[in-house]
Amino acid sequence: MRHSTALKKEKPVVKKGNFYLFGTNRLTRSNSCVLIFWLIMSPRVNVRRHAIPQTQADRLSEIPRFLLFFIVIATGLLVCYSCAPTSKVIQPPKKNLFRSEDYIVYSLKENETPTELAERFLGARKKSWMIEEANPGTNFRKGNAVVIPLKENNRGGLSAEGFQTIPILAYHRFAEDCISPLCIPKRLFELQMRYLKENGYHVITPEKLLAFLEYRQGVPKKSVLITMDDGYRSAHDIAYPILKEYGFTATLCIYTSFVGVSKIAITWDQLREMKANGFTIGSHTVSHTDLTRPKEGETELEFIARIEEEIQGSKQIIDKKLGQDTCILAYPYGYYDQRSINAARQAGYEIAMSIRRGGNPFFANPLSLRRDQIFEEDMQTFLSRLKTFNNLSLK
Repeated sequence: MRHSTALKKEKPVVKKGNFYLFGTNRLTRSNSCVLIFWLIMSPRVNVRRHAIPQTQADRLSEIPRFLLFFIVIATGLLVCYSCAPTSKVIQPPKKNLFRSEDYIVYSLKENETPTELAERFLGARKKSWMIEEANPGTNFRKGNAVVIPLKENNRGGLSAEGFQTIPILAYHRFAEDCISPLCIPKRLFELQMRYLKENGYHVITPEKLLAFLEYRQGVPKKSVLITMDDGYRSAHDIAYPILKEYGFTATLCIYTSFVGVSKIAITWDQLREMKANGFTIGSHTVSHTDLTRPKEGETELEFIARIEEEIQGSKQIIDKKLGQDTCILAYPYGYYDQRSINAARQAGYEIAMSIRRGGNPFFANPLSLRRDQIFEEDMQTFLSRLKTFNNLSLK
């Protein structure tokens, strides 16, 4: 206890009326900077009465006033220089992606797939084809850089070497073993779908096809549309499971008078099931009749009325049964003329198809599209129907 007072630090004495400008009795570098400018601006200030403890003020008062003035200026310059912030360049953190208005260059963090990247950067898993086509031969592994295009720069599939075409494949019946040339064996159909999957083909919907034809949206370079005419039950029992296995869909064009009438015909419930799983249901008219020739003894007015009933009536039935706005029509036998095209347009169809061979560029007429019928033939014939580019020098 006797030595406790000796251990205590001597407190500076502050005269009555003095105050602490900075809430402390110590002069630090930060508060000295402000204080010295205060002294410069107020040369007659009594340092004993402001902001400084008595012991420090006594030392300052012993210095001649003019010398103190020069010391204050020099110290002020030194302190202010030390108070000024240094011009340190802050480097931005290294980013894992580069982005512009047109594309992203992205370094894969994990083994991310094009589908995952499309969902993350493009907002839709179905746009993965854009990333795949922008990175041919790229191994999607951690650390590799990939290009992610943000815009569709070639909606019509045009290039200096030619233009893109979309083949439409037309099937009818399926069975384990076939006799009719319009019937495709199950094993052959499975082999064809496997080939499409393993060789990078994309099966698109009629909506995607229409957007391409109207120059509103691009599609993958190797795009095909699969259609099945008439409305056989085998489309549901045989083709449907195979298509689902490979992640594909198809468009069924049915003639309404055939639905559910026999064991070989598809039912409305089966059509609803397929529609619920992404398949499209289109029209093949009411009774699968030739739309280009009047029947024997049929007048011109009767012929026109029949065409309208076949085209518009079938659409109304399908719309009511499936709760939809049917947009696609397959002309029976592939026959059409300007009269049937006009009737299809007036009925509200946006796409109508024939069976003329060949693909469809973006400038094709949506109401007279070409299709290739697929028969029970060898795979080489099937492959010849998959032409997706028409070579034509445009230089």
